[in-house]
Amino acid sequence: MIGNLAGALAGALMLSTLAAAAELPPQLETCAALRRDTERLLCYDKAVAQIKSGAEGAPAPSAENMFGANNDVLSDKSHETDVKREELRQISGTVTSLHRGDDGMIRLVLDNGQVWRQQDADVRLMVAEGDNVTIVRAAMGTFRITDKSGRFARFKRVR
Repeated sequence: MIGNLAGALAGALMLSTLAAAAELPPQLETCAALRRDTERLLCYDKAVAQIKSGAEGAPAPSAENMFGANNDVLSDKSHETDVKREELRQISGTVTSLHRGDDGMIRLVLDNGQVWRQQDADVRLMVAEGDNVTIVRAAMGTFRITDKSGRFARFKRVR
């Protein structure tokens, strides 16, 4: 009987420990919902840095903020069992700044602060400041922007 009581007590203690471990900080909850491995891992890195720095009031990374994120994007900043993963297929924004380099490649700054750089040198898009653009997730981890005329080019998020 004492052995059964000890086993039951150990089981109850284990269950309470598991229940406490299931409660994650809000920053980590957001990351757990991301579907793409790279974006989820970068989100966790950013969230853990926030938690370690004691930035309690810092907003949790959002799916939109992590869209297209890669190590280059975050390097310039200090940064249930079957969880339904979130994956944004596209985001939209307004071009607040546009620069065309000597190589003809466009560098866009969106109203959400994200910066994207064109990757296709052979495509000349017709995009201007104030235009609304949609960035769509394409094949093999690439992203593309389509202009008003229907031409599109591959882009990479740089910040």
